[in-house]
Amino acid sequence: MENIRYQQGDEVEILEQLYDDYCSGYSFLRFLGLTYITGIDAIPKIQQRDKWDKNEFDRKREILNSMNPKIINEARRLLSFFQNGLLKIIAENEYKDDRKEEDKIELNHIEKMFKD
Repeated sequence: MENIRYQQGDEVEILEQLYDDYCSGYSFLRFLGLTYITGIDAIPKIQQRDKWDKNEFDRKREILNSMNPKIINEARRLLSFFQNGLLKIIAENEYKDDRKEEDKIELNHIEKMFKD
């Protein structure tokens, strides 16, 4: 999530990994995981650039750019819970979530996250 926050690396690859983590049990990654699987998975990775027509590659990557503010905001939001000790990874595919229910919007109000 730090790489998303600081826009380092290929966001498609990062979101793909976060989707895998979401599927492995880290449900707090729901918004980022669902964002990936509902369209970003069709966007070519940077390392695939030479395999795509330049215009098509740029057009598809523009989709990601339009979604980027929401993705960055969610990464920042989740990172703040880790920094404050409210989310903790305790073992592989296990975590402790001490957030208030209203802070778990990715679990309880995902439709709000996709609308805004």
